Amino acid sequence: MQRTKMLTRLFALILMAGWSASALSQRIELAQTLDFKWQALTVATLQFDVSLPVAGSPDDSRVNGMLQSQIRIIGETKGPLSWIQDYQATVAYSDLGSEKPGSVFALQGLDGGEPEQRRIIFVDDQLPRIEVFIDSTASQPLAPKEEWVGTAENPLEAFKAILQAAVQSESCANEIWGFDGKRRYRLEAKDLRLAKAKPGKPWTPDASSASASSEKIEQYQCSMTLYAQGRETAGIAKESKPAGWRSRFASLWPFSDSDREIIFYFNVVSADTDSFYEVRFQKIMIPTAIGAIVAQSQ
Repeated sequence: MQRTKMLTRLFALILMAGWSASALSQRIELAQTLDFKWQALTVATLQFDVSLPVAGSPDDSRVNGMLQSQIRIIGETKGPLSWIQDYQATVAYSDLGSEKPGSVFALQGLDGGEPEQRRIIFVDDQLPRIEVFIDSTASQPLAPKEEWVGTAENPLEAFKAILQAAVQSESCANEIWGFDGKRRYRLEAKDLRLAKAKPGKPWTPDASSASASSEKIEQYQCSMTLYAQGRETAGIAKESKPAGWRSRFASLWPFSDSDREIIFYFNVVSADTDSFYEVRFQKIMIPTAIGAIVAQSQ
């Protein structure tokens, strides 16, 4: 049922956009909502909506100037994490949609009830251009420096690269310096061996589906680390640290004073023609000082 809905949505978008039949080839689709739990408590919910061309495929180009890549993640903190950071936001990645290669990072959210908004333009071999920056804790954005050229990228590029590696069964090893207008930080992806992992029950397509027999499922795992060392933040020299009992839960927030590792466990579902890939999370695991946060589908 989930797959049928996704295919119907994709087909409708293609018809509305007037894409040619060739644009159907080599696409990555991910549509899933995850609850992140620490012990029995839900600490966050994330909704993923991704549509990307496979790198190097015939569809890895713009059609009539239209945007070809989209990543949208809607998130909200809950439970003990909301005691530290009451936050909800939508972050999005899209192609620049011009002759120059590049992307757009957009954020719209509420931080403790205060509005937050960002829009940043990334063009290859140029400094990021901040078009919009509204933040409750920083009156001005983190100003890009000349030496950052080539080392201040759209932070969602790291997630995009992992998905591209997953569908092509390639190494996910990669490193970038992400820039979101408020912070600049190092992100590093590393391969994991399947034999050492303990993933949840693999997702399988509906057996009644007419296409189920022609599909194949492959598992893929990758670890991404967000480093605290070297991180720069607008307005303050160091991230604020909660006091007292709140400090126990500070490690649940990704921008705490320690490194944060995120381990992705994927199922990659493809047809025999390898023209369409549906990626689904088996789970996501985030080790913290007070125990792992584990995310699984709702």
